[in-house]
Amino acid sequence: MSIIRELNHIAIRVSDMEASLRLYRDLLGGTIIRNFKSEDGAVRIVYIQLAEGVVELILGKPNEDGSNMGLQHIAFLTAFDTDIHQAVQTVRDAGYKITVEPKPGRSAPGMMAFFQDKGGCTYELLQREEDIRIPGLKNERITEINHLSIRVDDETAEDTKNLLTNILGLKPDRHLQIGDADWRSYRIGPDSIGLFNTKDKPRPEKTLALIVFNVTDVFEMHKHLTESGIEVTEPRAAGIGDFHIIFATGPDGERLEFLDRK
Repeated sequence: MSIIRELNHIAIRVSDMEASLRLYRDLLGGTIIRNFKSEDGAVRIVYIQLAEGVVELILGKPNEDGSNMGLQHIAFLTAFDTDIHQAVQTVRDAGYKITVEPKPGRSAPGMMAFFQDKGGCTYELLQREEDIRIPGLKNERITEINHLSIRVDDETAEDTKNLLTNILGLKPDRHLQIGDADWRSYRIGPDSIGLFNTKDKPRPEKTLALIVFNVTDVFEMHKHLTESGIEVTEPRAAGIGDFHIIFATGPDGERLEFLDRK
């Protein structure tokens, strides 16, 4: 039995909320579904829905080298019949590090907790009755968040796979060989997490690597982002199917991939 019921959002820590809103709301056509500000103004959290997926923007202060900014964590809603304390204990008993014990949420009613896998990727568990997503929300450019990508290596691949499948209850989905690397995806409902195994190559310091979007037209997206001053690679054939891909960099160094696979 799974302790979660959905992948709720991907979190990005941002240094300039307006710059991030320009990208995710204005350029990518996202819709703000929650805009939280603390009474003292110290905390601002904005949830933006892109097709059926949600990005959480958390305003924060960068350290000197900016290494605390960008992609932060993947958030799951706990199953309706699973108390968050029970979910956290399940994760703890499996040997994973709890970094934040269950406590009331800041931006919405409910409880939250955080833990890390053995490769250093951070996950959030949320106990909420509501789902903040707007069903059937359309986006002119983005058709879906294809998957969230985690970089693993031979040392951490099996552990992360065990977490996703045996502890959280995601189902194995696709398997691709990409050059010397191995890519496997795991699904819960419409949402997917991809594990990109670099094997004998060093694992990046930030293992949460990419948000991957399906778009209607990669070439149009490239033109749109380039003309808007966003750093983006030239379109190229993916090499593993009949579609094209581009990569962009967000305001806080987060990596975004866009593909037009039908």
